[in-house]
Amino acid sequence: MAKVKDLIKEIYESRATVSKDGTVTVYSTKSHKDEVAVMRAMLNDKEYKVDVYGSNGVVEEQYCPSEEARSMFSTVISNATHMSKTETDGLMDNYEFKNQEANAMIGLSKEFINTYLNTGRKLPLGGREKSNASLIKKVVPAGTLKYPVRVGKDKNGKSICEAKEVHVESYDAVKSYSPCPAWIKKKNK
Repeated sequence: MAKVKDLIKEIYESRATVSKDGTVTVYSTKSHKDEVAVMRAMLNDKEYKVDVYGSNGVVEEQYCPSEEARSMFSTVISNATHMSKTETDGLMDNYEFKNQEANAMIGLSKEFINTYLNTGRKLPLGGREKSNASLIKKVVPAGTLKYPVRVGKDKNGKSICEAKEVHVESYDAVKSYSPCPAWIKKKNK
Protein backbone atom coordinates (compact mmCIF):
# COMPACT_ATOMS: atom_id res chain seq x y z
CA MET A 1 0.00 0.00 0.00
CA ALA A 2 1.41 3.37 -1.06
CA LYS A 3 2.06 6.09 1.49
CA VAL A 4 0.67 9.48 0.42
CA LYS A 5 3.82 11.51 1.07
CA ASP A 6 6.04 9.01 -0.76
CA LEU A 7 3.65 8.90 -3.72
CA ILE A 8 3.45 12.70 -3.95
CA LYS A 9 7.24 12.93 -3.93
CA GLU A 10 7.54 10.22 -6.58
CA ILE A 11 5.00 11.87 -8.90
CA TYR A 12 6.51 15.32 -8.39
CA GLU A 13 10.04 14.13 -9.11
CA SER A 14 8.91 12.23 -12.22
CA ARG A 15 7.70 15.53 -13.70
CA ALA A 16 10.89 17.46 -12.96
CA THR A 17 13.74 17.92 -15.40
CA VAL A 18 17.13 19.45 -14.72
CA SER A 19 18.81 21.44 -17.48
CA LYS A 20 22.57 21.59 -18.07
CA ASP A 21 22.81 24.81 -16.02
CA GLY A 22 21.09 23.13 -13.06
CA THR A 23 17.68 24.79 -13.49
CA VAL A 24 14.82 22.57 -12.33
CA THR A 25 11.62 22.72 -14.34
CA VAL A 26 8.46 20.94 -13.20
CA TYR A 27 5.90 20.33 -15.92
CA SER A 28 2.23 20.63 -15.03
CA THR A 29 0.40 17.92 -16.87
CA LYS A 30 -2.71 15.93 -16.08
CA SER A 31 -2.76 12.24 -15.31
CA HIS A 32 -5.89 10.36 -14.36
CA LYS A 33 -3.69 7.41 -13.34
CA ASP A 34 -1.89 9.65 -10.82
CA GLU A 35 -5.20 11.07 -9.57
CA VAL A 36 -6.44 7.57 -8.83
CA ALA A 37 -3.15 6.56 -7.20
CA VAL A 38 -3.16 9.60 -4.90
CA MET A 39 -6.85 9.20 -3.97
CA ARG A 40 -6.36 5.49 -3.29
CA ALA A 41 -3.34 6.25 -1.12
CA MET A 42 -5.32 8.93 0.77
CA LEU A 43 -8.15 6.47 1.40
CA ASN A 44 -5.80 3.71 2.60
CA ASP A 45 -2.96 5.55 4.40
CA LYS A 46 -4.11 5.78 8.01
CA GLU A 47 -0.94 7.67 8.97
CA TYR A 48 -1.40 10.52 6.48
CA LYS A 49 -2.72 13.58 8.29
CA VAL A 50 -2.72 17.26 7.42
CA ASP A 51 -2.73 20.19 9.81
CA VAL A 52 -5.74 22.46 9.37
CA TYR A 53 -5.03 26.07 10.28
CA GLY A 54 -7.62 28.53 11.56
CA SER A 55 -7.77 32.20 10.64
CA ASN A 56 -5.64 32.98 13.69
CA GLY A 57 -2.78 30.90 12.27
CA VAL A 58 -3.00 28.17 14.88
CA VAL A 59 -3.39 24.50 13.98
CA GLU A 60 -6.99 23.76 14.95
CA GLU A 61 -7.10 20.11 13.98
CA GLN A 62 -5.45 17.31 12.09
CA TYR A 63 -7.44 15.82 9.24
CA CYS A 64 -6.94 12.21 8.18
CA PRO A 65 -8.76 11.41 4.91
CA SER A 66 -8.54 7.66 5.57
CA GLU A 67 -10.12 7.95 9.02
CA GLU A 68 -12.88 10.21 7.65
CA ALA A 69 -13.71 7.86 4.76
CA ARG A 70 -13.66 4.76 6.95
CA SER A 71 -15.92 6.40 9.52
CA MET A 72 -18.38 7.56 6.84
CA PHE A 73 -18.57 4.17 5.12
CA SER A 74 -18.87 2.41 8.47
CA THR A 75 -21.87 4.57 9.31
CA VAL A 76 -23.45 3.89 5.91
CA ILE A 77 -22.96 0.12 6.27
CA SER A 78 -24.30 0.19 9.83
CA ASN A 79 -27.38 2.18 8.83
CA ALA A 80 -28.06 0.07 5.73
CA THR A 81 -27.53 -3.34 7.33
CA HIS A 82 -28.47 -2.60 10.96
CA MET A 83 -25.12 -4.08 12.02
CA SER A 84 -23.58 -2.54 15.10
CA LYS A 85 -21.29 0.44 14.53
CA THR A 86 -18.53 -1.43 16.38
CA GLU A 87 -18.80 -4.31 13.91
CA THR A 88 -18.81 -2.06 10.84
CA ASP A 89 -15.90 -0.03 12.27
CA GLY A 90 -13.93 -3.30 12.44
CA LEU A 91 -14.84 -4.15 8.85
CA MET A 92 -13.78 -0.73 7.58
CA ASP A 93 -10.60 -0.67 9.65
CA ASN A 94 -9.33 -3.75 7.78
CA TYR A 95 -10.64 -2.73 4.36
CA GLU A 96 -8.24 -1.74 1.57
CA PHE A 97 -9.79 0.65 -0.94
CA LYS A 98 -9.35 -0.31 -4.58
CA ASN A 99 -8.90 1.80 -7.72
CA GLN A 100 -12.64 1.59 -8.43
CA GLU A 101 -13.53 3.28 -5.13
CA ALA A 102 -10.73 5.84 -5.56
CA ASN A 103 -12.04 6.68 -9.01
CA ALA A 104 -15.57 7.09 -7.64
CA MET A 105 -14.32 9.42 -4.89
CA ILE A 106 -12.46 11.53 -7.46
CA GLY A 107 -15.62 11.88 -9.54
CA LEU A 108 -17.69 12.74 -6.46
CA SER A 109 -15.11 15.29 -5.27
CA LYS A 110 -14.89 17.00 -8.65
CA GLU A 111 -18.64 17.12 -9.09
CA PHE A 112 -19.10 18.57 -5.60
CA ILE A 113 -16.73 21.40 -6.51
CA ASN A 114 -18.46 22.07 -9.84
CA THR A 115 -21.94 21.89 -8.31
CA TYR A 116 -21.13 24.01 -5.26
CA LEU A 117 -19.51 26.75 -7.35
CA ASN A 118 -22.87 27.14 -9.16
CA THR A 119 -24.23 28.62 -5.91
CA GLY A 120 -22.07 31.70 -6.44
CA ARG A 121 -20.41 31.17 -3.06
CA LYS A 122 -16.67 30.96 -2.50
CA LEU A 123 -15.41 27.46 -1.70
CA PRO A 124 -12.63 27.69 0.90
CA LEU A 125 -10.25 24.76 0.62
CA GLY A 126 -9.05 25.33 4.18
CA GLY A 127 -5.88 26.63 5.70
CA ARG A 128 -2.89 24.37 5.31
CA GLU A 129 0.75 24.86 6.27
CA LYS A 130 1.64 26.86 3.16
CA SER A 131 -1.72 27.87 1.68
CA ASN A 132 -5.17 29.24 2.36
CA ALA A 133 -6.85 28.91 -1.02
CA SER A 134 -10.45 29.34 -2.14
CA LEU A 135 -12.26 28.80 -5.41
CA ILE A 136 -15.07 30.82 -6.97
CA LYS A 137 -16.88 30.63 -10.30
CA LYS A 138 -16.77 33.72 -12.48
CA VAL A 139 -18.50 34.50 -15.74
CA VAL A 140 -16.27 35.41 -18.66
CA PRO A 141 -18.23 37.73 -20.94
CA ALA A 142 -18.70 37.02 -24.63
CA GLY A 143 -15.97 38.48 -26.81
CA THR A 144 -13.20 37.90 -29.30
CA LEU A 145 -10.26 35.69 -28.42
CA LYS A 146 -6.96 35.20 -30.22
CA TYR A 147 -5.45 31.77 -30.37
CA PRO A 148 -2.52 30.24 -32.23
CA VAL A 149 -3.15 28.01 -35.23
CA ARG A 150 -0.41 25.89 -36.76
CA VAL A 151 -0.19 26.68 -40.47
CA GLY A 152 2.88 24.66 -41.35
CA LYS A 153 6.46 23.81 -40.46
CA ASP A 154 9.71 25.57 -41.20
CA LYS A 155 12.80 23.88 -42.73
CA ASN A 156 13.90 22.73 -39.24
CA GLY A 157 10.57 21.07 -38.51
CA LYS A 158 9.41 23.74 -36.06
CA SER A 159 5.75 24.70 -36.17
CA ILE A 160 4.76 27.93 -37.85
CA CYS A 161 1.77 29.52 -36.12
CA GLU A 162 -0.49 32.44 -36.90
CA ALA A 163 -2.90 34.25 -34.60
CA LYS A 164 -6.55 33.68 -35.43
CA GLU A 165 -9.53 35.37 -33.87
CA VAL A 166 -12.76 33.72 -32.89
CA HIS A 167 -15.89 35.05 -31.23
CA VAL A 168 -16.83 33.09 -28.11
CA GLU A 169 -20.03 33.15 -26.15
CA SER A 170 -19.99 33.86 -22.44
CA TYR A 171 -18.66 30.96 -20.37
CA ASP A 172 -17.91 30.03 -16.76
CA ALA A 173 -14.38 29.92 -15.38
CA VAL A 174 -13.03 29.00 -11.96
CA LYS A 175 -10.84 31.53 -10.22
CA SER A 176 -8.58 30.70 -7.32
CA TYR A 177 -7.76 33.04 -4.47
CA SER A 178 -4.55 32.24 -2.66
CA PRO A 179 -3.39 35.18 -0.56
CA CYS A 180 -0.39 34.74 1.69
CA PRO A 181 -1.74 32.96 4.78
CA ALA A 182 -1.81 35.05 7.96
CA TRP A 183 0.30 32.45 9.82
CA ILE A 184 3.10 32.80 7.28
CA LYS A 185 2.97 36.59 7.56
CA LYS A 186 3.25 36.24 11.37
CA LYS A 187 6.38 34.09 11.06
CA ASN A 188 8.12 36.79 9.04
CA LYS A 189 7.45 39.65 11.47
